[in-house]
Amino acid sequence: MRHFRHYFFLTILVTGTALADITRLDVELSARHDNNVSGAESDRDIMTDNILALDVRAARSLMLSTNSDLLLRVMGNLTQFQHIDDLSHVDVGAGASYRIQPVKAYTAPWFEVGIGLLRQNYLGSDIRDGNVLMLDASIGKRFTDKLRVSGGLGWERRTADDNEVFDWNRSKLFAAADFRFSPDITLYTRYSRAYGDQVFTASPAPAFLRVAKAIIYDPASGLNAYRLNAIGNVFEFGSSYSLNPKSTLDVGVRYFQIEASGDHAYDGADFRMSWLYRFQ
Repeated sequence: MRHFRHYFFLTILVTGTALADITRLDVELSARHDNNVSGAESDRDIMTDNILALDVRAARSLMLSTNSDLLLRVMGNLTQFQHIDDLSHVDVGAGASYRIQPVKAYTAPWFEVGIGLLRQNYLGSDIRDGNVLMLDASIGKRFTDKLRVSGGLGWERRTADDNEVFDWNRSKLFAAADFRFSPDITLYTRYSRAYGDQVFTASPAPAFLRVAKAIIYDPASGLNAYRLNAIGNVFEFGSSYSLNPKSTLDVGVRYFQIEASGDHAYDGADFRMSWLYRFQ
């Protein structure tokens, strides 16, 4: 399951000390191909799909002092799957982050804590409807005018409306780096390692029954969904191209690898191209 779109935060947070209160409104249209959208380890259970998503995001940065600010944000997302239509969903969310840069200097480190809330409603998969609470803390630094690095830790709690499989707790470590290759091109990489619950889908099998925390039949895939204790690694690489002062083209790939109790594992990749327009 994909959770709150993390690149929303990365595009508007941790940009150095703010100079004034700022309001931003972004619209992003993205096309993706996921080669293991079912989260399955067996070849016979793996499903692929093409995905189209529309995101609308608004943020208000409020100066608290010369070296700290508060960021308030809201977002809405519509995600449409081409083949597995039951996985199409609508998300709405809100959050806040407090950031401080103790030493007011371009290359001085900053510290940040944040909270986010997300509501997910699936158009054809009621078992996935639920709410997500996220907390995180991070530190970042600009090493040059081209290189920016950040990292931290987070916690995520999801509560499903009517089942235990899509309830989960996860803690994670994450790191990110951005390199401005040219005035118009930025290269980026992200890595996260999550500890806690992950959902697998598979044909009924005794091997899963022995280690699953919860089980439910998933009509969207025609398989069973199992919640297992696992470690999840996610690597992301991409590049953003500034088309003009208000719009950006982004291309990237996200590789995920999940290793769970009972020697269960799956991996896959999500290829993405998106166009972002910033009204302000």
